[in-house]
Amino acid sequence: MVFYRRTPSFFMLEATNLHIQEANDWVIFNNITYQIHQISDFNEMCRNFLEQMHLLMDFDGAVFYYSSEQELPQLRHAVCNSYSERVAKEYLDNYQKLDFSRGLLMGGKSMVYRESDVFSEDERMETECYQRFSKAEGFHHSVHILPAFEGKVLAKISFYRRRGQPDFLYDDVFLLDMFKEHLALRTARYYEDRARQHEKLSIHECEERFHLTARETTILGLLMQGLPNDVICAQLTITNNTLKKHILNIYKKLSIRNRTQLFKMVREYAD
Repeated sequence: MVFYRRTPSFFMLEATNLHIQEANDWVIFNNITYQIHQISDFNEMCRNFLEQMHLLMDFDGAVFYYSSEQELPQLRHAVCNSYSERVAKEYLDNYQKLDFSRGLLMGGKSMVYRESDVFSEDERMETECYQRFSKAEGFHHSVHILPAFEGKVLAKISFYRRRGQPDFLYDDVFLLDMFKEHLALRTARYYEDRARQHEKLSIHECEERFHLTARETTILGLLMQGLPNDVICAQLTITNNTLKKHILNIYKKLSIRNRTQLFKMVREYAD
């Protein structure tokens, strides 16, 4: 299969004809890019992006597929806009067997493509992927964004039009191309934040981040050694009540409730 490519210079020449050149559309574009980076909840950002894109481009349905951070470039989650969640889930379960784009996902390059640039009309309509995930939902045309960061494709965002509607234009491809790096950066930040949440902190990092006192830091170190309260009290020459107060203060600063959560949050060895 060979992609029908257009050079950047071609897009720049065509840009004068794009609806994005309207002043109001530039305001909408800038607002959408701002929201991509500012909406903290990732699922909400996906939903908002798909909804706001109706203001700039005509489409009848869309899906924002993304991965779990440990499983890149496999797709695991879907946020839908006028697209069946059941069918989106079925796609996630089967795309590696049925969708040619699995090869593009492994390629690690950001791109925007129309399926009509990859297949002839007859070839595309004969594929099982088209039959199950486009035709069954009444869709015929599609255009896709693959945002990539540091050699990894992080997501797949698909837009669809129904049979009887015109195919997506290169104006639409150009428009989506302007969003793809913003989406790549935002998605990469989401994965980094998720990974950071799962990393255990050292005792020193806890001290710095949560402003532990010297005594609290010492007690935290002893707790992470697995020592029982009576042994800690003997080592520090303090009463059990005093130790309990220090431990409660540590829990409060770390926003946890018990020792099980402490061991999930802090590394079990000294710095």
